[in-house]
Amino acid sequence: MTDNPHTLERYRLPLARGQLKHARALIAPALRYAPRNPLLLAGALLLGVAGILAWRNRERITEAASPILEDVKVRGQALAAEALVKGHALMDEARASSLALGARAARLRRGDAGRSSVSNVY
Repeated sequence: MTDNPHTLERYRLPLARGQLKHARALIAPALRYAPRNPLLLAGALLLGVAGILAWRNRERITEAASPILEDVKVRGQALAAEALVKGHALMDEARASSLALGARAARLRRGDAGRSSVSNVY
């Protein structure tokens, strides 16, 4: 596995040294600002605590959210079916109008082809 350099290529992150240096340069102002702003640190701490609490209570959150998610799923399926019907209706309407336009163009071509632009050939 180690002799083939392409074996693990799909698992590697698409980051090069230049991109990492660029990211570090973009984050540098925020890192200089963070120690002077206690609200930023408090927000990060609060976000961490909320994440830990959400992870510990994930079963209760799942139980509470499952009826809402099922309702959204049913509504989404109904909206998708309605959009499918409307889409088919619009496609049928467009097909009918293009066929009518094609028939009209064919009639005009046949009408113009029967007439000669030169009235006296001799």
